[in-house]
Amino acid sequence: MTGIIGAFAGALGFACMYNLSGRNLWLAAFNGMMGQIVYVLTKAADWNEFAAMATASLTVTLLAELLARIFCSPVTAYLVCALIPLVPGKGIFETIRCWILDYADAGGWARITFLQGAGIAAGCLIAAGVARTLAGYRKQKKEAAS
Repeated sequence: MTGIIGAFAGALGFACMYNLSGRNLWLAAFNGMMGQIVYVLTKAADWNEFAAMATASLTVTLLAELLARIFCSPVTAYLVCALIPLVPGKGIFETIRCWILDYADAGGWARITFLQGAGIAAGCLIAAGVARTLAGYRKQKKEAAS
């Protein structure tokens, strides 16, 4: 529960830093919280790091695309702030710490961190591709009707 509240607060902080205001501020924070909820639920269902992070990233990106179209604002306003809580900061820190101190588990931390980062990238790419395809289809349908 604290991770979910922390994700909301972290996304809210980055939204403030990026000068979002009004409803965009709260929607960006809500989007960050939704990503963390999806990640926690998928990890509780015993999914691996890549799948959990890809699903959370996919959710955040699709929600950002939807909010941007509903409220006529840029996707990045919602997306960047929402992806920040998903960044595997602990994994990056532990990988470098174990590597510097020459611990044997540096490779394990590096693998987990790489899978999480790849999951974030894969989720964003899939969701952006789906959104662009649907937007193109919708535009084609609109042109054909007129």
